[in-house]
Amino acid sequence: FSRSTSLFLKRRLVSNLSMAPSRTMVNKILPSAAEAVKDIPDGATLSVGGFGQCGLPENLIQALEEHGAKDLTCISNNAGVSDFGIGKLMGKRQVKKMISSYVGENQRFKDQYLDGTIELELVPQGTLAEKLRAGGAGIPAFYTPTGVGSAVADGGATIKYKSGTKEAEILSEPKEERIFKGRKYILEESLTADFALVKAWKADKAGNVIFNKSARNFNADCAKAGKICIVEVEEIVEIDSFDPDHVHLPHIYVQRLIKGDNYVKPIEILTYSNPGETGASSSIFQGEAGERRKRIAMKAASLIEDGMYINLGIGIPTLATNFIA
Repeated sequence: FSRSTSLFLKRRLVSNLSMAPSRTMVNKILPSAAEAVKDIPDGATLSVGGFGQCGLPENLIQALEEHGAKDLTCISNNAGVSDFGIGKLMGKRQVKKMISSYVGENQRFKDQYLDGTIELELVPQGTLAEKLRAGGAGIPAFYTPTGVGSAVADGGATIKYKSGTKEAEILSEPKEERIFKGRKYILEESLTADFALVKAWKADKAGNVIFNKSARNFNADCAKAGKICIVEVEEIVEIDSFDPDHVHLPHIYVQRLIKGDNYVKPIEILTYSNPGETGASSSIFQGEAGERRKRIAMKAASLIEDGMYINLGIGIPTLATNFIA
C-alpha cells in the first residue's frame, strides 16, 4: 500500500475501534429507584454503603422500604438510626439480620434485638471492610490479629435472643486460630451479597463512578462484594467527561445506575461548642459514669508516646486525646 492508503486504513481502524463500545454498551441507567430494586426478593443479602448517615443510598433504601422485601440480611457498618437509613427498613420489620460494626444509634434496632426478633453479628470495623473487599476480590477467607483473645475469636457472643426472653438462642462460633511469626491470628471468612446498594456523587453513562470525599467510606467495598451492584448518584454525565484516573469504582462492578433526588443528608448528632469549656472539663466527664470514662481515657492517654500512629475510634478512644501530655 501507498503511505496515504496505509494512513487511511489506520485511521479507519482506530475510528471503528473507538466507536465499538458505544454500539455494544449495555444501558445500565434505570428511570427510578423503584425500578432498580423491584426484583430484590425476600431473604436477600444486601451490602449497604455508608458510614453513619454519610454516603447512604437514601433513594434506594426508601424504594426498598416501599417494595416490601423482608427477611433481609444487611451488611453495613451501621444499623442506621430509627427513622433513617436501614432503620427505615426496621420500622416495617424487613430486616432479619445485621452484620455490622456499630449499632448504638438506633433505638428501634436495639428494641428488636433485645426482643429476639432480629439477629446481630458484630464485626470489628476494619475486619468488616476487609471481609467485603476480600469477598469482592474472590478471596474466601483471611487471617487477622484483630479480635484475638476476645469474644470475636472465642465465640459465645449473642447473635439472637429467644423471643421475649434474655436467654440466647444463637451464639457466635469460635474462630480458627493460627500463629504466624510468633503472633496469633484468627480466620475470618469473607462476605458477599446478592445485591449492593451504593451511594456515589457522579457517574458516567457507562457506570464509572466517583465518590465525594468521606462519602466513599464503605461504598466501594460494598459495591464489589455485591453480585448485582445498584448505584445511585447525584449526577450522570456523558462518557469521557472525567479523567479515568479520577474513577473510584470502574463500570465493570456496576450493573444498575439511577439518578437520585430529594436528598436529606441529615446531621446525625448536632453538637454545639460550649464557650469556656475545655475537652478535659467537658460535661461528658461529669457524674459517676463520666468519672469512669475519664479514668479510662486518662489511662489510654498515658500509653501514647511520641511518634505513635493511633487509631481513634468512636467514644472513649477519641476522648483520650483530651489528656495527652
